[in-house]
Amino acid sequence: MKGLGLLKKIVISIITSLAVVLSTPLFVQASPLAYPIERLAGEDRVETAIDISNKGWQSAETVILCEYSDYADSIASTPFAVSINAPILLTHGDTIDPRVVEEIQRLDPQKVILLGGTGVLKNSIEKDLTKLGLTSDQIERIGGADRYETSILLAKRLNSDSLILANGDDFPDALSAASYAGIKQIPIVLTSSTLPHSVIDYYQETQPHHLVVIGGEGVISSEDLAQNNFALETRLGGQDRYETNAKIVSAMQSSYTSNNLFLASGLTFPDAVAGTVLASKYKAPLLLSEKDDIPPSVYALMREHMQVEPPTQENVSSADTSLKIGQITANGGLRLRDNPSPTGSILLTIPQGETIDLIAQENEWYKTTYQSTTGWVSATYVKIASANPADVDLAINGTVLILGGPGVISAQTRNIIEGNASSEYPSNLKDFPPLPTGIKKPELPSRGGTVTPPPQIPVVTYDPSKEVLIDPFKGFSTNTLNGKKILVDPGHGGPDSGAIGPNQTYEKDNNLAIALALKDVLEKAGAKVLLTRDKDVSIVNDYSELNDLQARVDLANNNNVDLFVSIHNDSFGKPEVHGTSTFYDSRNPKSNESLHLANSVQNAFIDIIETQNREVKQAPLYVLGNTNMPAILLETAFISNPYEEARLQNPTFQKNVAAAIFHGIFNYYKNPIPES
Repeated sequence: MKGLGLLKKIVISIITSLAVVLSTPLFVQASPLAYPIERLAGEDRVETAIDISNKGWQSAETVILCEYSDYADSIASTPFAVSINAPILLTHGDTIDPRVVEEIQRLDPQKVILLGGTGVLKNSIEKDLTKLGLTSDQIERIGGADRYETSILLAKRLNSDSLILANGDDFPDALSAASYAGIKQIPIVLTSSTLPHSVIDYYQETQPHHLVVIGGEGVISSEDLAQNNFALETRLGGQDRYETNAKIVSAMQSSYTSNNLFLASGLTFPDAVAGTVLASKYKAPLLLSEKDDIPPSVYALMREHMQVEPPTQENVSSADTSLKIGQITANGGLRLRDNPSPTGSILLTIPQGETIDLIAQENEWYKTTYQSTTGWVSATYVKIASANPADVDLAINGTVLILGGPGVISAQTRNIIEGNASSEYPSNLKDFPPLPTGIKKPELPSRGGTVTPPPQIPVVTYDPSKEVLIDPFKGFSTNTLNGKKILVDPGHGGPDSGAIGPNQTYEKDNNLAIALALKDVLEKAGAKVLLTRDKDVSIVNDYSELNDLQARVDLANNNNVDLFVSIHNDSFGKPEVHGTSTFYDSRNPKSNESLHLANSVQNAFIDIIETQNREVKQAPLYVLGNTNMPAILLETAFISNPYEEARLQNPTFQKNVAAAIFHGIFNYYKNPIPES
């Protein structure tokens, strides 16, 4: 009987395998993934973290150092790192890797934070840092007696009414929540199968209003939570780490504004730890994957994220690249080697930007001929010019940024993501809802210029001479705001650049220029004006995002100003999005007056500046919820939109924005809220 049972299992297995093989072409035609790929990777985890740092930071006020093989102290660090805009670099525990030294020198930080105690990063690391010119005051260490206490120390650096609780005995659950936690600035506190006393004490001390638990009952018990008076509000967990990851990303979807996806190994942690900070900076989700295939729960999420697919889905073999063309992306050029291996002899260097024919592929290496020399180049630094049977713009789907080399996310997985290979999971080959083969992008506003959107990022011709300067006092007397004290807050500044436009313009600079113009207009109208900053600096000596925001609140409350007006630029992952919105916070003690002020400014702005009206919105923003007077935050325009980015740079536009805000403030006082 046992023999018959075994035979039956073998037959069923063979039939199932044949069914998958025979059905694969049909299903691949229906439902592949189809994404552009960018791989952030180095020869090892240390170099991968450096590549991630290069991608996200031109310089950094603060750098965080973690031990390269110890996840315990680093997996809860993302929200804190994001709050100070600090990249995470990995190094050995007893000395700083020479490559990390070079990256620290490039970033030129004023502070380096060592994450973990001396048992993880030894005192010799601090000595290495002093050799780089850092003083003892510029070196800080955050480390508790264990991973749970370290996560609590990091949590105490943030201010939030929410808390994420994740099991710290393994890394995937905390990593899955990290990107969301970084974006929302919610601390992640690590626990074990039984709640540590330090975690219980921290919870009782802070009493967060919202508690999100990551993982199922097997990793964090509801009974244990209840016994210790933890008020569980939300639990996000699946059958395995990948389903948990997908559920978290789906549940937090509204927090992600980028169309891109980050992909990291669900089996090894270092690349993901460094990458979560960059993902948060991009406001993008982090997905976890196996090395050689995409787990079904994550695959389904990636498929649902897509907006277009090629019109014909003839499966392209990973080895059949004879019709492909690639472009070299490596800084300083890419080495052509005599065999597909990083140890292969160097034949020559192909310059960056050069176009090459790809005649074969082996794992993560392409074979090509350049200047009559045939050899192999690393696929990591080759951008495929045409990876689809039809010339379809897949950029609309977003880019998948793979964290780590082919040793953690293989060439096979990359091919699956690009649509050049089939997943071996039968459930990934089902018929997903069909997608169009192209989407017409919305046109950008064209006042003063023309719009010519290319396949990826719209290119806009903006004529600044068409921006006509208005007289802010036409129809107004110059003493209309006598006796009013107004605080104008140019958002960001110093180490915090705010959003960055496609042409590398900084939000902090636009905010300051508009604020200075507004100060001039309001003072001419008779108001007394205070600025939170009048130059490109942080308004606190010990910079952190929370300290900076609190200082702005204190300046307003301590000076008993009548109005608080914060100036910002908006940003979104899709460059075609544009327009203006004004925010108020219902928690403000003058929330009705704040709403009235927001409506007055928004209406005046749209009438004068003629941007798209994105309406007045309520949001729990720190500077609005903690000030005592009517307070608003104006998102003047989208710096991520090339056309509006150009307008924001124009001094005439900046002065007209100031005039519009002045008119809104005037209307606020002219038409007060009726007394009940």
